[in-house]
Amino acid sequence: MDEETQRRAVCCELVDEVARTSGEVRLRVTGASMLPALWPGDVIAVQRCAFAELDPGQIVLYRQEGKLTAHRIQRISPSHVITRGDSVPACDPPVGACGVVGRVASIFRNGRSIQPERSFFQRTVSSILRRSDCCTRIALLLGSRLGGSEEIPAS
Repeated sequence: MDEETQRRAVCCELVDEVARTSGEVRLRVTGASMLPALWPGDVIAVQRCAFAELDPGQIVLYRQEGKLTAHRIQRISPSHVITRGDSVPACDPPVGACGVVGRVASIFRNGRSIQPERSFFQRTVSSILRRSDCCTRIALLLGSRLGGSEEIPAS
């Protein structure tokens, strides 16, 4: 295992441990797979919860293959969840109950707290972004010009 892979694995373990012991962890979003619900630079507050409390449509943070990912639940079985990024066409591999860190309870963007419920507007934009890399690049460009999150709110 190379040094970068080890560093990411330790980071995943640390995030999971903080969520397990304190009940909540906050992380800055870096990817674009959850546009328009989550933007690069947003800070998400992830709350620990029982696997049985999860529902389709919620955004969860999970760890798999040494990476942390925040994606929306598409389906749930007694032992795993199937997730997908809002702007990604394909579902992720199944995530076992032990891989779920928690659910996204709130999103912090530009000094405001946003609830992670999915609106009609977000569903429509997600559908467009899933089908067009060009539209995704334009959305990211516009988002960066309009300004992103600049501060991590205190707990």
